[in-house]
Amino acid sequence: MAHDTGGTDSHPRRRMRIIWASLVGLLLGSAHAQATPQDPNAVVSAIRQALVSTGSSTIALGSIEGAKVMQSCAGILTVSITGLAPFEQAAVTCAAPVWTLYVAVTVTEHATIAVTARVVAAGQTLQADDIQMLSEPVSLYAGRQIFYAAEGLTGATAMMNLPAGTILTTGNIAQPIIVRAGQSVAVDIISGNVKVSLTAVATQTGRVGDTILLTNPSTGKHFPALVTAAGPVVNLSD
Repeated sequence: MAHDTGGTDSHPRRRMRIIWASLVGLLLGSAHAQATPQDPNAVVSAIRQALVSTGSSTIALGSIEGAKVMQSCAGILTVSITGLAPFEQAAVTCAAPVWTLYVAVTVTEHATIAVTARVVAAGQTLQADDIQMLSEPVSLYAGRQIFYAAEGLTGATAMMNLPAGTILTTGNIAQPIIVRAGQSVAVDIISGNVKVSLTAVATQTGRVGDTILLTNPSTGKHFPALVTAAGPVVNLSD
């Protein structure tokens, strides 16, 4: 009796072909996924769009190398920012496929302030060409009182040796004396939109920002006034 073994042997072979085809498909699919990693430039662009930047700030991003091991996002990248300047963190999220990449963000704020244009020795009186205005990171002078204009600094005295480029603060210069004790000065008295002037005698020496006492020669009464670069001012609206 003859037996047909061809059909019996073909089933295992067919199953093996199916298994191999499946494995090849998986391998090809994996290779395809690895061949399309996330574009790091797209991650950078998404982060910068999410950050609130002003013309006076610079933004530096930490490493985005992690994007290269993420599969390319099929949708829009969403970004959430946490932390406080200068140190923040961006969480970049993709919905399909699902992944999140965390990137460090450093925000540096700048402001234009008064600095020394050249070396100034202790005790030296500042002249106009000793001062220049430069944009400096806020972190360099945080917590100190600085000057946002060169006007009013001419005549100030250096309280220590100041190298070129030193940020001028109330701690390293003494502002110029505007009023001297015994001096007759014009005092502006302001109330709302009304301003009048009178002549008074200073009983104290004052620099910009000082509050000094003056005497009204007509009445003999004393009153306080704030010393500004333009002279003493009494603001009745305050």
